[in-house]
Amino acid sequence: MPTSTAWWERCVRSSAEAIEARDDDADVDSGVIVPTATVVDGILESMTDPVNRFYRYPAARALLPVLGRIPGLTPNHVTYVHTLVGLCAAGLVAWTRAPVWLVVAFFLLELRMVLDCFDGVLARASGKSSPFGRALDEIADTVALIMLTIATTHRLALGWKGILVACLMLGFGGLCANAWDFYKRKITACLREGRDRTLEEIEEKKALVAKGSGPALAYWGIYFDSFQVWLYDVKPVGADAVTVIRSRAHDPAFRRFAALLAFLSFDNGLAILHGGLLGAVLFQSQLAALAYAVVLWTATMIFARLVLRRARRSSDTDT
Repeated sequence: MPTSTAWWERCVRSSAEAIEARDDDADVDSGVIVPTATVVDGILESMTDPVNRFYRYPAARALLPVLGRIPGLTPNHVTYVHTLVGLCAAGLVAWTRAPVWLVVAFFLLELRMVLDCFDGVLARASGKSSPFGRALDEIADTVALIMLTIATTHRLALGWKGILVACLMLGFGGLCANAWDFYKRKITACLREGRDRTLEEIEEKKALVAKGSGPALAYWGIYFDSFQVWLYDVKPVGADAVTVIRSRAHDPAFRRFAALLAFLSFDNGLAILHGGLLGAVLFQSQLAALAYAVVLWTATMIFARLVLRRARRSSDTDT
């Protein structure tokens, strides 16, 4: 695929040059307060959306002592299962009419979300996190959202109005999920590992393609990640991304940006859609999720360019 390969290489070339510049300047962190582990953990915790943070992840961790003992169970197996659960829920929304089935679909979708959290919990606990697994999880989440939206649109039968709202919601919901994934991975790697993993993971997936390991998913991951770099990466002025993010760990503006990311995650939009099933207000929930996505994505794009552009030196103090 020479044409496609050239495309994503152009997408990441400028950021790759930034990595080389970082490697050539080992003293770039001089004058920057390196955040403590407690500070880093607090920032990363604040980026988790409220529903997952207070309900789904605790439920997923509670499953680990039980499901984690199943011989041969891998995170990818869990991803396959929660995808099937999501498809079953979408089928109920599309093909049933009794309100009770919407309630059943709600609980199935919440089970899917808990299992979606659990595959990550299991991956970290078993040391089986991988670019392949992340790409698979991205595809599974995308399929689940699209199928639920199609099912809802079919049930409502509102014609072009319903199709337009559904497409806009999917588009902006996808942008929210895309942006949240990028900034969370970037900030996490910069704070914890002192390197920008958003570009390194592209190289890892290129290596998978070269070896012939999971080529379809690897190509998906390459295009997905390259699109993120092209749209969301903020080129720092006078420093590299690691320096900017680490220097701003104590900056109130950066803390607010991290908290904003928790609400950017479209898992919040899914919570709105799931609530619409309980209340049998499906179209209204789609409109609410669309408005939510537009506001949060726009705010994030603006805020990111304000706080990720320049490093904050130790001499900068709050007044």
